[in-house]
Amino acid sequence: ITRMLEINAAAATFFQHMLQKSPRGEVARAYVARRAIDAETQEAFQLGYSPDEWSALLGYLTDRKGFEPEEIEQAGLAIKRDQGGYYDRFRGRLMFPIRNVKGEIIAFGGRALGDAQPKYLNSPQTPLFDKSRVLYGLDLGREAIRASQAIVIVEGYVDVIIAHQNGFRNVVAPLGTALTSEHVGVVKKLQAKHVYLALDADAAGVRATLKGLQTLRDNLDGHEVPVPTPQGYIRWERDVDAEVRIIAMPDGKDPDEVIGADPEHWRALVAAARPAMDFYIDALTADLDLNSARGKAEAVNRLGPLLAQVVNPVEQAHHIQQIARLVQVEDHIIRQGLPRPERKTAPAKAIVGLTSSAPSQEDHMLGWILRYPSVRTAVQEKIRRDLLPFSFVGEFIQGSLLELFGRIENRAIWQAWHELPTGTDPDAWVEMLDDSLRDHARRVLALELPQPQAYRLVNDALECARMLQLDLARRWKNQAKHQAVAATSEDEQLAAYERLAQIIEYIDAISVPKRSSAYDDLHNLRAV
Repeated sequence: ITRMLEINAAAATFFQHMLQKSPRGEVARAYVARRAIDAETQEAFQLGYSPDEWSALLGYLTDRKGFEPEEIEQAGLAIKRDQGGYYDRFRGRLMFPIRNVKGEIIAFGGRALGDAQPKYLNSPQTPLFDKSRVLYGLDLGREAIRASQAIVIVEGYVDVIIAHQNGFRNVVAPLGTALTSEHVGVVKKLQAKHVYLALDADAAGVRATLKGLQTLRDNLDGHEVPVPTPQGYIRWERDVDAEVRIIAMPDGKDPDEVIGADPEHWRALVAAARPAMDFYIDALTADLDLNSARGKAEAVNRLGPLLAQVVNPVEQAHHIQQIARLVQVEDHIIRQGLPRPERKTAPAKAIVGLTSSAPSQEDHMLGWILRYPSVRTAVQEKIRRDLLPFSFVGEFIQGSLLELFGRIENRAIWQAWHELPTGTDPDAWVEMLDDSLRDHARRVLALELPQPQAYRLVNDALECARMLQLDLARRWKNQAKHQAVAATSEDEQLAAYERLAQIIEYIDAISVPKRSSAYDDLHNLRAV
């Protein structure tokens, strides 16, 4: 390790000399001047130039510094030829030394100044260097990040350099890779309470931002802690690790261009950075027709898992109202459709992609009650019996089949179906549905459901109903918990905790599955 650090330090000295004093570095000096990087900043970041030659660095390190070619290869600065011998990895590139938090050079990045590909090239992984764990500029920005409790993540080396040159020292960048959980671990160690992402405004930039947001969400999870109140109660408070915001870059502009042209413009962009949820709402609905029922339903399906993760009840209510206005439906419809929050967020593809094609529990339930009127009766009776000893829960849970459905398409299909007379043929009826619902209804009816004569069908349906009841009750439990946390008076808090206790009692009662023997008439289920 020590030997590699020595090789890297010697290489940086060579590259700096080439940039600052060698005639061979003229092309690099012209590039640096165009990017308006001053001499002091060049020195601070140890910028250099690798001559466009096969063995310029190799010759310097072996002949002048006494290192072996094998050592230089192990440090990632040389490549072994198949026919024997070695050559320089970096040729004709502006060189960016990559340093750890101690300021030690552990690797290099190089930007091609000619037509060479790739445009940017990093050192390979070595015992010193893993690009998924390093943020460029962190060694110089660590103190500013701690002092401001804010970190700004950009895309490029020059973005970081120009930001620091203009006094914005809390700016860092990953090394040509998407944000990783290891990067977020670094952010957490710095105790940054505010994380800003400043990525390109084009489609690739939006995708990168979505991926970065998901990585942050997965790894910056807050946690709930019990806090005793003066009245002797316990309330839950959410200890959130960081607030994430998105800096909206002007079209076609990189951070270094904005900062170089007008540092105050950059300061204003950071101050106006949007909450992550606002960005999600725009990005995840950009390809949808929000005037159609299908587009509205898909928008809510995509955004629902994210809404469920918003713990603060005021913030969640704000975003529910935002989305309700966007898709032109009532707030309560979106709230009822929220999935139960999980401690750990789902993988990125489950949030940022289209809704999964795998049928859900409620899809199966809808298929059963469309096909089999007797199942509909059995499930309705089960819900009624479960609620009977808990009349106080009626304030939250009405006991209707509609409440079991969180997905907007399923709610719409059920609302249309339950008004029809008994005996209606579901397959024929589906063909008369609006285009926005027809395909989903067909899929629900095409699910491989148990045969009508199978006695297990009723038990499967009732167990499915129980799970959906639990989902609904848990959503109300979480809402009651949030209301208790947000209570502004002792009376409000006491009422919220009473509601919470009642809902928990109901959840406990329905948490144990019960096989049904109360519906002997369902041994021969009647399919319409």
